[in-house]
Amino acid sequence: MYSHRVINVPSIDEIVTEAKKIRRALELCDRKTTPLITIDFPIMSCKLASLVFSYHVLKKWPSITVHGVYGVASDHSGNNTISHYWIEVQGVSVDITADQYNFIEDDYLNSEIIYCRPFSSVSIGCIGGLPNYNIFKICGRDTYVDGFPELGEDFLEELHYCYEALGGAALYT
Repeated sequence: MYSHRVINVPSIDEIVTEAKKIRRALELCDRKTTPLITIDFPIMSCKLASLVFSYHVLKKWPSITVHGVYGVASDHSGNNTISHYWIEVQGVSVDITADQYNFIEDDYLNSEIIYCRPFSSVSIGCIGGLPNYNIFKICGRDTYVDGFPELGEDFLEELHYCYEALGGAALYT
Protein backbone atom coordinates (compact mmCIF):
# COMPACT_ATOMS: atom_id res chain seq x y z
CA MET A 1 0.00 0.00 0.00
CA TYR A 2 1.37 3.40 -1.00
CA SER A 3 1.18 6.39 1.23
CA HIS A 4 0.59 9.70 -0.55
CA ARG A 5 1.76 12.79 1.24
CA VAL A 6 -0.35 15.84 0.43
CA ILE A 7 1.72 19.00 0.15
CA ASN A 8 -0.15 22.09 1.21
CA VAL A 9 0.53 24.94 -1.25
CA PRO A 10 -1.13 28.33 -1.36
CA SER A 11 -3.39 29.55 -4.12
CA ILE A 12 -2.80 32.95 -5.70
CA ASP A 13 -5.78 34.30 -3.74
CA GLU A 14 -4.25 33.07 -0.49
CA ILE A 15 -0.91 34.70 -1.33
CA VAL A 16 -2.68 37.99 -2.07
CA THR A 17 -4.63 37.80 1.19
CA GLU A 18 -1.51 37.08 3.24
CA ALA A 19 0.51 39.83 1.53
CA LYS A 20 -2.20 42.36 2.37
CA LYS A 21 -2.41 41.06 5.92
CA ILE A 22 1.33 41.46 6.48
CA ARG A 23 1.42 44.89 4.85
CA ARG A 24 -1.42 46.07 7.07
CA ALA A 25 0.35 44.75 10.17
CA LEU A 26 3.52 46.61 9.11
CA GLU A 27 1.57 49.83 8.61
CA LEU A 28 -0.18 49.59 11.98
CA CYS A 29 2.75 48.49 14.16
CA ASP A 30 4.53 50.74 16.59
CA ARG A 31 7.56 51.57 14.47
CA LYS A 32 9.52 52.78 17.48
CA THR A 33 9.35 49.44 19.25
CA THR A 34 8.87 46.80 16.54
CA PRO A 35 12.21 45.15 15.74
CA LEU A 36 13.51 45.61 12.17
CA ILE A 37 10.79 48.10 11.14
CA THR A 38 11.97 51.65 10.57
CA ILE A 39 10.13 54.83 11.43
CA ASP A 40 10.08 55.72 7.68
CA PHE A 41 8.39 52.49 6.58
CA PRO A 42 7.92 51.69 3.67
CA ILE A 43 10.91 53.79 2.56
CA MET A 44 14.13 51.76 2.55
CA SER A 45 12.29 48.78 4.04
CA CYS A 46 11.85 46.50 1.05
CA LYS A 47 14.19 43.67 2.04
CA LEU A 48 13.19 43.56 5.69
CA ALA A 49 9.48 43.73 4.88
CA SER A 50 9.94 41.03 2.23
CA LEU A 51 11.70 38.83 4.79
CA VAL A 52 8.85 39.32 7.25
CA PHE A 53 6.41 38.31 4.52
CA SER A 54 8.59 35.29 3.63
CA TYR A 55 8.72 34.29 7.29
CA HIS A 56 4.95 34.43 7.44
CA VAL A 57 4.48 32.48 4.20
CA LEU A 58 6.86 29.75 5.32
CA LYS A 59 5.10 29.46 8.68
CA LYS A 60 1.81 28.84 6.86
CA TRP A 61 3.22 26.68 4.04
CA PRO A 62 6.54 25.18 5.22
CA SER A 63 6.87 22.87 2.21
CA ILE A 64 7.23 25.65 -0.39
CA THR A 65 10.21 27.74 -1.48
CA VAL A 66 10.26 31.54 -1.55
CA HIS A 67 12.67 33.60 -3.64
CA GLY A 68 13.79 37.11 -2.79
CA VAL A 69 14.63 39.20 -5.85
CA TYR A 70 17.20 41.97 -5.71
CA GLY A 71 17.41 44.62 -8.42
CA VAL A 72 19.09 47.95 -9.06
CA ALA A 73 18.29 50.93 -11.26
CA SER A 74 20.24 54.00 -12.27
CA ASP A 75 19.46 57.40 -10.83
CA HIS A 76 19.32 60.58 -12.97
CA SER A 77 23.13 60.65 -13.04
CA GLY A 78 23.45 57.07 -14.29
CA ASN A 79 24.66 55.62 -10.99
CA ASN A 80 23.16 52.32 -9.82
CA THR A 81 22.02 53.80 -6.51
CA ILE A 82 18.35 52.77 -6.55
CA SER A 83 17.75 49.30 -5.22
CA HIS A 84 14.68 47.24 -4.53
CA TYR A 85 13.73 43.81 -3.18
CA TRP A 86 10.57 41.75 -3.61
CA ILE A 87 9.38 38.16 -3.37
CA GLU A 88 8.52 35.41 -5.84
CA VAL A 89 6.39 32.56 -4.53
CA GLN A 90 4.41 29.87 -6.35
CA GLY A 91 4.78 31.64 -9.71
CA VAL A 92 3.67 34.99 -8.29
CA SER A 93 5.65 38.20 -7.68
CA VAL A 94 4.77 40.03 -4.48
CA ASP A 95 5.99 43.53 -3.69
CA ILE A 96 4.77 44.95 -0.39
CA THR A 97 6.84 48.16 -0.45
CA ALA A 98 6.71 49.47 -4.05
CA ASP A 99 4.76 52.47 -2.79
CA GLN A 100 7.93 53.82 -1.19
CA TYR A 101 8.71 55.27 -4.63
CA ASN A 102 5.59 57.44 -4.32
CA PHE A 103 7.19 59.21 -1.34
CA ILE A 104 10.86 59.44 -2.30
CA GLU A 105 11.78 62.77 -3.87
CA ASP A 106 12.14 62.76 -7.66
CA ASP A 107 15.79 63.86 -7.42
CA TYR A 108 16.69 60.45 -5.97
CA LEU A 109 14.85 58.38 -8.56
CA ASN A 110 14.83 58.08 -12.35
CA SER A 111 12.31 59.00 -15.01
CA GLU A 112 11.07 55.42 -15.42
CA ILE A 113 10.17 55.08 -11.73
CA ILE A 114 8.55 58.52 -11.72
CA TYR A 115 6.56 57.63 -14.88
CA CYS A 116 5.24 54.40 -13.28
CA ARG A 117 3.78 56.19 -10.26
CA PRO A 118 1.61 55.74 -8.36
CA PHE A 119 2.71 52.38 -7.00
CA SER A 120 0.35 50.26 -4.95
CA SER A 121 1.24 49.33 -1.36
CA VAL A 122 0.82 45.67 -2.34
CA SER A 123 1.65 44.75 -5.92
CA ILE A 124 0.99 41.23 -7.16
CA GLY A 125 1.56 39.79 -10.61
CA CYS A 126 2.97 36.90 -12.55
CA ILE A 127 6.73 36.55 -12.31
CA GLY A 128 8.07 39.06 -14.80
CA GLY A 129 4.75 40.91 -14.93
CA LEU A 130 5.31 43.65 -12.35
CA PRO A 131 6.88 46.95 -13.47
CA ASN A 132 9.83 45.97 -11.22
CA TYR A 133 11.17 43.66 -13.90
CA ASN A 134 11.44 46.56 -16.37
CA ILE A 135 12.59 49.21 -13.92
CA PHE A 136 15.26 47.22 -12.08
CA LYS A 137 18.11 45.12 -13.43
CA ILE A 138 17.91 41.82 -11.55
CA CYS A 139 21.17 41.28 -9.68
CA GLY A 140 20.29 38.13 -7.79
CA ARG A 141 17.75 35.87 -6.17
CA ASP A 142 17.85 34.54 -2.64
CA THR A 143 16.21 31.24 -1.78
CA TYR A 144 14.28 30.80 1.46
CA VAL A 145 12.93 27.57 2.86
CA ASP A 146 11.36 26.60 6.17
CA GLY A 147 13.67 27.40 9.06
CA PHE A 148 15.68 29.93 7.02
CA PRO A 149 19.01 28.06 7.22
CA GLU A 150 20.53 30.75 4.99
CA LEU A 151 20.07 33.44 7.66
CA GLY A 152 22.21 33.96 10.74
CA GLU A 153 20.72 32.90 14.08
CA ASP A 154 20.84 36.43 15.53
CA PHE A 155 18.97 37.89 12.57
CA LEU A 156 16.48 35.02 12.53
CA GLU A 157 15.76 35.71 16.20
CA GLU A 158 15.11 39.40 15.40
CA LEU A 159 12.86 38.34 12.53
CA HIS A 160 10.90 36.11 14.90
CA TYR A 161 10.52 38.94 17.45
CA CYS A 162 9.38 41.30 14.69
CA TYR A 163 6.80 38.78 13.52
CA GLU A 164 5.53 38.27 17.05
CA ALA A 165 5.29 42.06 17.55
CA LEU A 166 3.20 42.27 14.38
CA GLY A 167 0.71 39.76 15.70
CA GLY A 168 2.42 36.39 15.27
CA ALA A 169 -0.18 33.70 15.89
CA ALA A 170 -3.04 36.07 14.98
CA LEU A 171 -1.45 36.63 11.55
CA TYR A 172 -1.12 32.90 11.04
CA THR A 173 -4.84 32.22 11.16
